[in-house]
Amino acid sequence: MEIKLVQAVEGANVYSYRPVIRAVLDIQEWAGKTSDSLGDFNARLVQSLPGLAEHFCSRGKPGGFLERLREGTLIGHIIEHVTIEFLTMVGQTIPYGKTMVMSGSTSEYEIIFNYESKEGAMEAFYQAVGFIEALLKGEPAAPSEHLNKIKKQIAPHELGLSTKAMIQACERRGIPVMRLNEHSLLQLGYGRNQRRVQAAMTDETSCIGVDIACDKGLTKRLLHEAGIPVPRGRVAKTEEEALKALRWLESPVVVKPYNGNQGKGVSLALMNEAEVRAAFRVAQVYGDEAIVEEYIEGQHYRLLVIGNKLIAAAERIPAHVIGDGVSSIEALVEKANRDPLRGEDHEKALTKIKVDPVVLLTLAQKNLTVSSVPENGEVVYLRDSANLSTGGIAVDVTDWVHSDNAKLAIYAARVVGLDIAGVDLVIEDITQSYRSANGQIIEINAAPGIRMHHFPSLGKARDVGKILVDRVIPTGNARIPIVAITGTNGKTTTTRLIGRMLSDQNLDVGMTTTDGIYIKGERLVEGDTTGPESARIVLRHPDVQVAVLETARGGILRAGIAYDYADVAVVTNVSGDHLGQYGIETLEDLAHVKSLVAEVVKPHSYVVLNADDPYVVAMAKKTKGRVIYFSIHKDNIHVRKHLGLGGTAIFVRRGIILLCQGSQIYRMGAVRQLPITLEGMAVHNIQNALAALAAGWALGLSAETMRKSLQNFHSDEIDSRGRLNFYNLSGVNVCIDYGHNAEGIKTVISTLKKFKPSALVGCITVPGDRSDATVREVAQVAARGFQRLIIREDEDLRGRRPGEIAGMLYAEAVASGMAPERIERVLPEREAFQYGLDTCVPGEMFVMFYEHLEPIEEEIRKRMDKNPVIKSAELAIGGAGK
Repeated sequence: MEIKLVQAVEGANVYSYRPVIRAVLDIQEWAGKTSDSLGDFNARLVQSLPGLAEHFCSRGKPGGFLERLREGTLIGHIIEHVTIEFLTMVGQTIPYGKTMVMSGSTSEYEIIFNYESKEGAMEAFYQAVGFIEALLKGEPAAPSEHLNKIKKQIAPHELGLSTKAMIQACERRGIPVMRLNEHSLLQLGYGRNQRRVQAAMTDETSCIGVDIACDKGLTKRLLHEAGIPVPRGRVAKTEEEALKALRWLESPVVVKPYNGNQGKGVSLALMNEAEVRAAFRVAQVYGDEAIVEEYIEGQHYRLLVIGNKLIAAAERIPAHVIGDGVSSIEALVEKANRDPLRGEDHEKALTKIKVDPVVLLTLAQKNLTVSSVPENGEVVYLRDSANLSTGGIAVDVTDWVHSDNAKLAIYAARVVGLDIAGVDLVIEDITQSYRSANGQIIEINAAPGIRMHHFPSLGKARDVGKILVDRVIPTGNARIPIVAITGTNGKTTTTRLIGRMLSDQNLDVGMTTTDGIYIKGERLVEGDTTGPESARIVLRHPDVQVAVLETARGGILRAGIAYDYADVAVVTNVSGDHLGQYGIETLEDLAHVKSLVAEVVKPHSYVVLNADDPYVVAMAKKTKGRVIYFSIHKDNIHVRKHLGLGGTAIFVRRGIILLCQGSQIYRMGAVRQLPITLEGMAVHNIQNALAALAAGWALGLSAETMRKSLQNFHSDEIDSRGRLNFYNLSGVNVCIDYGHNAEGIKTVISTLKKFKPSALVGCITVPGDRSDATVREVAQVAARGFQRLIIREDEDLRGRRPGEIAGMLYAEAVASGMAPERIERVLPEREAFQYGLDTCVPGEMFVMFYEHLEPIEEEIRKRMDKNPVIKSAELAIGGAGK
């Protein structure tokens, strides 16, 4: 077998609204073979993975997959289920999987399944393939080996319980969450309203405060100088200095790494030089210097301070085992670690107990070893430090904290300069004041763990994650309005129109288009930026108040949707383009992809649909949002039915744009007053304007403000660059457009013919990744619409041979009736443009459908004579029609 592709689709996608792994597998010699023909394969498979008996498969019931095995199912399908079972066995929840034979192949499979851990899911697929290959060869296959490899991939990337608690709190409030790295850095909210958290730190946490907390010596000095009781101690760089500190303190001491954390390398209650020497060496594993300080008798408490308030408190009990009179300490540790609540690190409520040098030293102080057998019921503490990270447990004591102790913890956090702090207090009884009970603060922790408060072994659980989220986002959901626009043609113009209307309201708009990412009207990134990566740039930008996202088919198929849902979704139309790519063979397939934009909405969202396009109309049944139809026809049947049911629609009647909600009618203005419509002759731009007006209405803009914006939006290089831009060069009217499919080119031809130029000359090509049928269709449209034709090729041939696309276009144009002498092949784009300008005469209209706009604009600037560029589309067209 050959694994050809394993990729993560991280947003809502055409397979599932949840992230999926998409894998392509060539099963080679196993093609066509089914499970019922493989001898004892089924029995060995189910014996190895009995959990497969619970898989529903397409039968919708437990045991459904076993039925499919008995009846005979394909190897790719089996690998899908083994992958899901592996992930289930390591604690993941995988609700969806699907296997399809790749189009045009008998051995290649596309395997899709949901995931929780991207890295773990990818590894699970690799392991499932290896597992099945072994079974097919009759080799022994041990699931445990495969599962361990999957766990190793999950562990470094898995979020801890503290971070998960905050994410769950965000989900309850509808706050979107974006993970910014492979660890715990999160963005809560979008755009201008975003906040950032990492573990239990926020974007308000002082960097200086964190640095102080990480410097234990400095922390202790600042606390002492602030009148806060702390243990006496010294910093030791050598064993001899550690021993000097022991002699100076004349009491049991603690040795801990100078800049350590999570209780690692901490040794307590050391009585003699030998113990201090051993403890110092342990501490040096975590850093060159160590702190030697007096040991304070008492219980260990963690007081969590957030925003000058005591939020939670827990007594921390060191890692320990309870004897049964038979088992050794080592065996008791192994038993304790089998508790499903214990994990390797912070991924579960408790952490496994690790037998390290500190444990061995602690046992030695008690004249014990790991081979010792404690009496039945005897409690053996394995270390004196009480961190959960080293196997300890927690008991909630929030309601019992003496007010003096609470005030002390708050004061200590302020002295260090932390908005969120874990204050470690040692005191015999937390209900007594530290003043009378010799309570002392031994440490201040930045980014304190909160799982002890969420999951105490005893006592009340405290929802600290919610409190943290409420602190950084006190009200609302930190969202910004999101408008998503998709469709085959008209996406960019509609996006720009919506962006203009919002910008005119003094809003800072973030916009993705085919020519770049724009923030507040300035281009931040150049290029085709209509995929989810570009959308994330907008959603992460700290200035953006509203996101207007052109959303193309390719990005959806490749990586899904970047946002959780749109407030307004717009679908302009569906026509033939990109067919034959990514398994999209038909218009129905294409409509299915684009409908995802209409589906990833909430019930309160609006979905703007083209009522004149049957493929788009069908999307109304798939969306849960509130539909607004738009139509250029006053009597569109879908609009009439929709209005009859109290819905909203926008359409044109006698040249006037009307928006209706049930029986209410709002006059939006005359079509001829909108420059982009070329006095009503650019029908496709009427449609784009209607879609934009509907989106603006959904966002709460008034008819008057929208009308003013669109009346000042022109079809020129300023407002609508590269879309139906007009120039007059020495009497030749030149139109620049991005039409790159048959429908787009047909629309431009239809618009320009209305102005009766003496001849219409077109410069065309088709991207090389389009199907032969698409190339021929473009040639047919061009041959019928233009009097002369110049055929060029894109710089990026996308897998085609040089001259191949041009040859196909030429042959089909001639076959469609255009005389060969009226066709010229000039392959380089700029040379083709120059040729068209040089061969056209005054009164003719030359239409350039471009790949790269900058060279075309540069050529125009070079050729301008003393007459200024005619920026007004109406004037340029008017000249052509005379």
